[in-house]
Amino acid sequence: MLLEISDGVAKITIDNAEKRNPLNVPTVGELIEAFETAQNDDNVLVIVLTGAGDRAFCAGGDLKAGKDGGPFTGDISQPGHFVIRLFTLMETCNKPIIGRINGHAMGGGAGLVCACDIAVMSNTARIATPEVKIGLFPMMIMPQMMRVIPRRRLLEMYITGEPWSAEQALEYGIVNYVTEPDALDAKVAELTDLITARSPSAVRLGKYSYHAMQDMTIEQQFRFAETMLPRIATTEDAREGFSAFLEKRAPEWTGR
Repeated sequence: MLLEISDGVAKITIDNAEKRNPLNVPTVGELIEAFETAQNDDNVLVIVLTGAGDRAFCAGGDLKAGKDGGPFTGDISQPGHFVIRLFTLMETCNKPIIGRINGHAMGGGAGLVCACDIAVMSNTARIATPEVKIGLFPMMIMPQMMRVIPRRRLLEMYITGEPWSAEQALEYGIVNYVTEPDALDAKVAELTDLITARSPSAVRLGKYSYHAMQDMTIEQQFRFAETMLPRIATTEDAREGFSAFLEKRAPEWTGR
């Protein structure tokens, strides 16, 4: 795992290109540590998640035969699957997460794409959940993917196991942008530049509110919103932003 922090951007790279950047317990543990480091660093305003190389963003679970010959080695009596811990952290992370989808996203990799807040995909990449082809089903990534992909499309994806092109991923709302491979970094940089120029406190509280409201009833959402608006309006950033607007100058954010 690689973690690079520069100019307000934390870049997290799954660094196992030879094996197509698979997910396993050690890798997920390193991802969790990297996300926690980025989240707790006040200088980090946005996080970019990607995979090493240009073949795969993430090939999904690193399956190994268990004692019974099945595709698992973990203890099923233990609650708290390691992937759940990662996705929960990404869901509650107070920094925006941009997925730089540099190559194929398979199985758990598809779940990672959906766990990101924004995703930019190379037009040579594919996305799929091929678990049914080996007698499994993508249970652990389903909650994240159900929040992003339309119901009929998602069920088709699961029960056929067939890959979708980057253009299909864009059409179905899985990713925000599709680019040529050599334009991927420029598009990601364009997005990080936009985000790092905005109020850190507004982005932070806004992302928190967005995720908090998504499972509420509309009445609960309205009541939550009316408590959050004055909270945001009393931040230093809000006062600075309003003053800068009146004075026709660029704001100087403190993130408080």
